[in-house]
Amino acid sequence: MDERDWLMLKTLYEKKSITKAAAALFISQPALSNRLQHIEARFGTIIVVRGKNGVQFTPEGEYLVKAAYEMLKRVQVYEEDLQNMQEQATGTLRIGASMFFTKYLLPELLRRFRIQYPRVEFKVTTAWSSDIVNLVYNNDVHIGFVRGEYSFSGEKKLLFKEKMFISSKEQLNYTDLPHIPRIDYRNDYTIQVLIDKWWNENYSVPPRIGMEVDRVDTCKEMVAKGLGYGFLPEIILNNNKDICTREMVYRSGKPLTRETWMFYNKDSMQLKLTKAFFDFVQDVDFSTLY
Repeated sequence: MDERDWLMLKTLYEKKSITKAAAALFISQPALSNRLQHIEARFGTIIVVRGKNGVQFTPEGEYLVKAAYEMLKRVQVYEEDLQNMQEQATGTLRIGASMFFTKYLLPELLRRFRIQYPRVEFKVTTAWSSDIVNLVYNNDVHIGFVRGEYSFSGEKKLLFKEKMFISSKEQLNYTDLPHIPRIDYRNDYTIQVLIDKWWNENYSVPPRIGMEVDRVDTCKEMVAKGLGYGFLPEIILNNNKDICTREMVYRSGKPLTRETWMFYNKDSMQLKLTKAFFDFVQDVDFSTLY
């Protein structure tokens, strides 16, 4: 078996479908099926069972899939070690980033880094911050950009804090907020805890949730159309003159802020590429990225 076979098993296990796996691997379904039969013949066992809902792996198949993950991880380590032997940082940098960070900050950040290191490639995984923490922990990515406070056994560095604002189309009487429709968006629990704390400090009744949307930029558009108010971060507002804002402040006078961190493992810093990117990020003024 070679690397392509291990990758095929891994992909088939994740997709649970011959059709989807073949498409992901850019090969035909007959070619994938033939290769699968060859592997089964090689080991003298049935690896998968086909059904109307896709494929299911047998215990023997599960064993080989585990081996596939281990083999592919080993190949990845070999590749990175060889790249690390070169004088200039080169290779593929694996980055995990929250959806917000990916949209508003990461493109310009990577563009600037590539100017200094033109031989570098990027593999970016976008997910919720809680998932990015796990990707870094499992060494699936070299660097993770996480919004919010999460416990982590590895290393992390605070990159910046951004303020949160009560945002609306027109100026509001803030004592009336409990009676005005609020537009919420899907958020990670760390910022939601801070928002709930701020609300409970200021109001004794629950908010009136008029809309629950999927994304923060959707919330911003709803607010701009006068459909309610929302709690928006500083970056997405970016001095937007069509929206009235007021900084969210606790009774103590401390502003409600959202933190963005860079997560990493010490072992990753032994790679020239990861260390170069880490040093580069530390010197970036993030206010210039948006």
